[in-house]
Amino acid sequence: MLPFLICLALLPQSNPNSAPQDPEPAPLTAPAMVQGTRTDRAAQTVRELVDLGPRMGGTPSGDRSVAYLLARFKAMGLPSRTILEKEHLVHWETSWNLSATLSAFEDLPVETFHLQRAWPYGFSPAAVGEAEIGLGAADGMVGLFSNFHTPRRKGPALTLALVDGFNTTEGDWPKLRPLRSSARNRYPVFGISNASGKRLRQGLAQGRSVRLKYKLEATIEKRKSQSVEAIIEAPSDAAPGFFLVCAHGDSDAGGPGANDNASGVAIVLEMAHSWKTAIDQGLCEPPARQVRFVIWGTEIKSTREYLNRYLADPESAKAHPILGVLNFDQAGFGAGAEQLNVEPDDLASNTAFVRMASAILNEHKDTEGYPKRWATNKSLGGTDSYVFSSSKLFRQGGLPSVTLFTSAWDKPEEHARTQGMPGESWRDRNKVSVDFDPYYHSAGDLPEFTTDREPHNMVWCARVGLSCVARFLDGL
Repeated sequence: MLPFLICLALLPQSNPNSAPQDPEPAPLTAPAMVQGTRTDRAAQTVRELVDLGPRMGGTPSGDRSVAYLLARFKAMGLPSRTILEKEHLVHWETSWNLSATLSAFEDLPVETFHLQRAWPYGFSPAAVGEAEIGLGAADGMVGLFSNFHTPRRKGPALTLALVDGFNTTEGDWPKLRPLRSSARNRYPVFGISNASGKRLRQGLAQGRSVRLKYKLEATIEKRKSQSVEAIIEAPSDAAPGFFLVCAHGDSDAGGPGANDNASGVAIVLEMAHSWKTAIDQGLCEPPARQVRFVIWGTEIKSTREYLNRYLADPESAKAHPILGVLNFDQAGFGAGAEQLNVEPDDLASNTAFVRMASAILNEHKDTEGYPKRWATNKSLGGTDSYVFSSSKLFRQGGLPSVTLFTSAWDKPEEHARTQGMPGESWRDRNKVSVDFDPYYHSAGDLPEFTTDREPHNMVWCARVGLSCVARFLDGL
């Protein structure tokens, strides 16, 4: 531990009123390690990733993201590699254009307008043409629906479907949900804004002919996803083992994916950059064990394949044991509150790590660049950390797999506080709040609506993550 003392500084002490289960505070981790994190760079990273496209694993924009990440890690001086994964069916949409024409009616002139916020649902087949719009379904027409619609394999064959009632409550952007994972969907489906749908419905109600001219360039085929891994090495005499820091790199829903999950990617890059810079400048020693930074090509699928490959090689696993996982997902914005959540706190294998994270957050609650409010919550699922925590290796080995986030889903929620765990830092009650992102899984998950509004969230997560990983490894 002596070499690491060059990184220590006087910071606020832990809360004397913390729960009796909390461990004795370890020496505080280095400010040098976290000071290299930058809000402006994290926000710019998100913008650059979104500019590449949805970044779905195996797609051209996913490949562009891989090249971008490799270049970023190379610039940090970190060894990195791509992990080529199993082939699976993927989709991407290159371009699309929808315009509606309302016929003249009585004293109303012909009207033509573009459906500006239209967005295709994943696995929509390519299509081009023009057809009449009507309510419901009939052969050869464009159907207008008020809720999520998926093509049936039997029944009327539409040329295209529009959905105007499955949208965000704030911003009027189409929510995105893929169709069946198949190349045999019969026609494309587009989410459109409430405003566009209202205009179309008004034309139909007036008895006017309403036609849609449409063009969608889309591809559905089997491709291989790629994940990217970079490493900060431990000292040569360190004990074997590695800690995994990760985030999924795809937009998941197929939209812009700024908060979900370019924000998580930006956090992982900030952590790697800040830690490596401090080491290179002699301000901090290397980590006590190897740290691997991984950006998953496809959420859950890539994580599961990584773990399965690891488990399939027991000799390698024995020589390079995995020590824990820290995941970041939807961690760049929260619409209802300024808080950070640590999840899940109801797994025995996570208890010590979550309490350690709580202690670090408490120590820094009055420090600039850290959240003033934080909470620990029960298992909510739906993110990469659960692939690890649900495995026999992590459950029986007592290995932590934790996610840090600042919002979840598209509406605020409350969940029962886990008995014996911290819950909310700012009040004592039996519930824990979870913040939300109204643009979750929608075409509106753009930087200007999410991460650009609260880029400090990403720095919170990077700094807390750095302190957590370093302290955990020092305590082994």
